[in-house]
Amino acid sequence: MSRFDAIVVGGSVGGLSFAGEAAKRGLSVLVLEEHDEIGEPEKCDGLVSLRGLRRYGLAPSRGAIQSSVREGVIHPPAGPQLCVDAGALEVVVIDRSQYDKQLAENASELGAIIKTGLRVQRAAEKGELVTVDAGQTYESDYLVDATGPASAPAGGILPAAKYEVEADWVEEGRVEVFVDQARYPGFFAWTIPYGARRAKVGAAGRGINPFKALDALLESRPHKVIRRVAAPIYVGGPAGRFVSGRKVWVGESAGQVKPTTAGGIATSIGGGVIAAKWVAESVHSHDPSRLEGYEREWRETFEKEMRAMMRLRGVFERLSNREVDLLISTLSSPKLLARLGKSDFDFHATAFLSALGVVGLFTLARLVASAEVRQLLSPRS
Repeated sequence: MSRFDAIVVGGSVGGLSFAGEAAKRGLSVLVLEEHDEIGEPEKCDGLVSLRGLRRYGLAPSRGAIQSSVREGVIHPPAGPQLCVDAGALEVVVIDRSQYDKQLAENASELGAIIKTGLRVQRAAEKGELVTVDAGQTYESDYLVDATGPASAPAGGILPAAKYEVEADWVEEGRVEVFVDQARYPGFFAWTIPYGARRAKVGAAGRGINPFKALDALLESRPHKVIRRVAAPIYVGGPAGRFVSGRKVWVGESAGQVKPTTAGGIATSIGGGVIAAKWVAESVHSHDPSRLEGYEREWRETFEKEMRAMMRLRGVFERLSNREVDLLISTLSSPKLLARLGKSDFDFHATAFLSALGVVGLFTLARLVASAEVRQLLSPRS
């Protein structure tokens, strides 16, 4: 069969969640993945909230969960570290390769066809059909772009790298974040344990060599590197449009990624599931205009949080290390930490601003003003 209701380009979480939901709604679906195996190469650290995945009925299997997170530790440039009790947040580390395979199996059981090792050479919309050339010609009513950062809006990509290491200092369940505007401008470095004595260690930042940054971070920490991978991240916020004609973008291709942390598993799955609902509506009603419901519903669910994240990102990128130290010290009150420990991991910007309270927001406002004044006085401004 070479004619489908929908063809998905890209076999990651956004595309596979779309495929499963669309097949469940009665559509014929083809997924084309360029790599030979779903889930490979694995570049995502897999830090995710179980609540977020349960919203869409796609919680990971027990075998895909590598570790549970009980504590988050933020290391500022010079001040004392900040510890957040994460036990109530239901945050876990998943094996993304295994989870992607789980989603693929789910989609296949529902009737979707998944083909690997096929790179799409060309896709063109012709009247009421989309023609896709991937060594063989396929036709569909709709095309879903789930190819990831390569199709994300320009300008939001940061260089990043990840090591998987084995080390005695790894403490299971304890995620660490290292903030330093000199070493990781506009972002941070991190360690995410995923089992006994093993961790995923990453770094990202504007204009840096992330591999050198990771080597410097780990220089004083004895370790054995198991795997190294370049893993650029997207932090530019949602695309202006998710739909054009008979083409739909989901996941990272649509910029459905948290601008604060570059995490996008739950928001991308949300994109895939919601898009499938409205593509099915369009197919069954023979009315392409129904696709507009996809963008509207996704934005109603996530736009407020995404805007808050973008504002926080804009503030953070302008702060000096001294101001970062001051901000983190403001967050150290037991009452605020307790609020953060009971918030929603997938809507953390809203929770953060709420938890700050009047005093914290006043401090944040002063920092923003200071950074903006400094920017205005800069010779480059």
